[in-house]
Amino acid sequence: MPFEPITIPDIIRDRIQTATSTSVSGYLGGIDKSDIPYMYHHLKKGCILNLHSINSNDRHLLFGVNYGSFRLGTLNSAMARKIQELQLSGKIYRLTIAEVVKEKYMPPTAIIVELECENDFLADVA
Repeated sequence: MPFEPITIPDIIRDRIQTATSTSVSGYLGGIDKSDIPYMYHHLKKGCILNLHSINSNDRHLLFGVNYGSFRLGTLNSAMARKIQELQLSGKIYRLTIAEVVKEKYMPPTAIIVELECENDFLADVA
């Protein structure tokens, strides 16, 4: 019995197109000591962020997050562990802004970032 054709809303269609990627969201820490007051008007949902590791004894304890040359803050420990796993396995990942929490005309009070990486489920099965 064939399936009946249906219309798919845009929100669901976006999820279907990115079904081969996994994403994890979390808050940035340390934004009160960052460069956000100087450049917050550039931050929008979907902006790609840069990571740099803060090393101690050959271990990545923290990951700093930058937008261009501006320091935004640090990642939480759960996301830092996930990035370590992705780096060790050689997977490609991307860190983007999921949401900027702020009042109008004021600097952000919180930034939620999203870590996206590709799944290998299809490659493992095939």
